[in-house]
Amino acid sequence: MSELTPILPPPLPAVASAPAKPRVWPAFVAFVALLFLEVIAAAVVVIALAVIQYGPQVNAAKVLAIAESAPGLLISFVFTMALAAGLALVGGWLSPQFWRDRLRLRRVPLKGGILLMGTLGVMSVGMILSSCMELHWLPRSHALDVLDRMMKSLSPGGAIVAVTLLGLLPGLVEELLFRGYIQTRLVARWGATWGIFWTALLFGISHLDPMQGLFAVIVGCILGFVAYRSGSIIPAMICHAVNNLASGLIAVTAGDLTDRAANLAMLFCGVVILPLAISYLRVRLPPVNTSSTA
Repeated sequence: MSELTPILPPPLPAVASAPAKPRVWPAFVAFVALLFLEVIAAAVVVIALAVIQYGPQVNAAKVLAIAESAPGLLISFVFTMALAAGLALVGGWLSPQFWRDRLRLRRVPLKGGILLMGTLGVMSVGMILSSCMELHWLPRSHALDVLDRMMKSLSPGGAIVAVTLLGLLPGLVEELLFRGYIQTRLVARWGATWGIFWTALLFGISHLDPMQGLFAVIVGCILGFVAYRSGSIIPAMICHAVNNLASGLIAVTAGDLTDRAANLAMLFCGVVILPLAISYLRVRLPPVNTSSTA
């Protein structure tokens, strides 16, 4: 009698495991490194400029004066932007993804309506906060006051250089680091809502000024939404840069905006424009899945 061959059940199909979510600690390490390096870089630049100008007679008061002068502010700012760009590019290069995909530096159709309403949304936040500060409903921003005095003290040539640097560099570099490197990882781990919010919060903290930070948090949410829904940081870069350029031109050309009626009118315009801009962006920017491993 021959042996009976046992009949075995067919093997179960392999179940694909869910892809592991990326770790978020590299994003927070990059943020802490930015804070540390920007403080160190600013201190080194300011002290070096003070020593060059005053020599052995340098003291704390003279160092502070240099820190609030046009050369001190602009050179420190350029160093900070260079550090932020370096952190973003190194983070993208260390990623298993191609660095441009990791930083969401992708070509997408640039729609005029999206760029216009994104820019107006960002500008409306500035209109609301600046009018509230002028009306004494919110405390003034020391950093913005120093920047405003510096801009008004410049020669025409210096003003062009300052407006160009302060307008273009943050729009390019801050979006590369925050909406590109940090937000991409946080969204992939925590989802769009929390990823955008935490990135905007870190963006606000990085400004090291309460009122300017509040402005940056709200603006960061708008720019983060634009970057997430479009699948690219390029539209957010454009909105950010245009807003900063416009703000710089206003700071150079406009007088002191202390008139109560003018500030109330600006506040009203901002309150009207902001929800309209957000509603337009929500409708015109379809959801895009950017939750791939980063």
